[in-house]
Order: sequence, then structure tokens, then C-alpha cells
Amino acid sequence: MDEKKNLRTVFLKKRNELSFEEVEKKSDRIYRKFINSNDYFHCKELFTYVSMKKEVSTVKIIKKALEDGKTVAVPKVDAIKREMFFSMIYSLDELETGHFGVLEPKKECVRPVEASQYTLILVPGVVFDLNKNRIGYGGGYYDSYLRKYKDKVMKTIGLAYNFQLIDRIPAQKHDIPLDLIVTDKDWLY
Repeated sequence: MDEKKNLRTVFLKKRNELSFEEVEKKSDRIYRKFINSNDYFHCKELFTYVSMKKEVSTVKIIKKALEDGKTVAVPKVDAIKREMFFSMIYSLDELETGHFGVLEPKKECVRPVEASQYTLILVPGVVFDLNKNRIGYGGGYYDSYLRKYKDKVMKTIGLAYNFQLIDRIPAQKHDIPLDLIVTDKDWLY
């Protein structure tokens, strides 16, 4: 567990050292790779995190998916139940700062939606490995969600800067590996 915490600290620091210009440039490369993929083309529903700070930006991806007529849903955290669900949005204007400082649907815009075989889920992370494991922010919300829905969805995809990809991270039984990872350099299948 300490190894995960140390990796999280090291890679958050590395990510925070990126300039906003680097974030934009790398995020744009990832955006182009993703939206030109067969997975994006064939999905009907895109469940995605809303990027914050210097995470790989999902804003252009969200706008493009809405423009392309895909159902777009973003996470909403129920702090009392300590769980996360996805809520459909029609616009980024429906979001406000919620738990952990993350943009979430406003109360009046919450529209829970279930994942299906046509759903592609974009998963955030701090560091990823070659086996497609990830270390997130430590809350376990995504792992809990993926444990329930991973077998029902089309694919789960991590978005990462190339430097966030390492050989191995300490994975545990409850950790759910992703199907794919896309970086500013390449895809990991």
C-alpha cells in the first residue's frame, strides 16, 4: 500500500510540473488518437471523467461526443453512500464543482444512466502500467463502479501522458485493469 501511495505522490508531482501549454499539446494528441479510433466511432455512450487541473483534458472529447450525438455521462459522487454513478449531460454548462473539487452535474441536472454494451468508459488515473492497471486518487470510486459494470460495457480506456506509464504497479485483487490506455505517444492494447 505504501508503494502505491509513493507512486501516487511522485506522479502527481511530475504531472503538476507540466506547463499548461504541455498539457494542452499532449491532451490534443490524445484527443486526436481517441476520436479517430474505431472504439470511439462505434460507441453510442461515452462515460467520462471531467478533467481538472493538469489531468489529460477531456473537455474537447466531451464537446465532440455531444456534437456527434453520443450519450455523454459524467461521474456524480454520493458521499453518504460512498459510491459513484454516471449522470447524462447535454452541455458542460450543467456542471458545478462537487466532491473533491471535481466538476459534477448540478442537482437539477442529475440524470442517472446505466452502462451498456455500447458504453465506452474513460477512466482517470495518476499512474498506469503495462498490464493496464492504474493507481487513481485513492478513493476507490472507479474500482467499485468498474467491479459492477466492467463486463457489461464495450471497453474501459485510460487516458495518460506517456510518462505516466510504467512497467508495473502493485495491483491487488480488488483493482480492475483497463482494456486499453491511450497516451500522447501511442495506444497500449
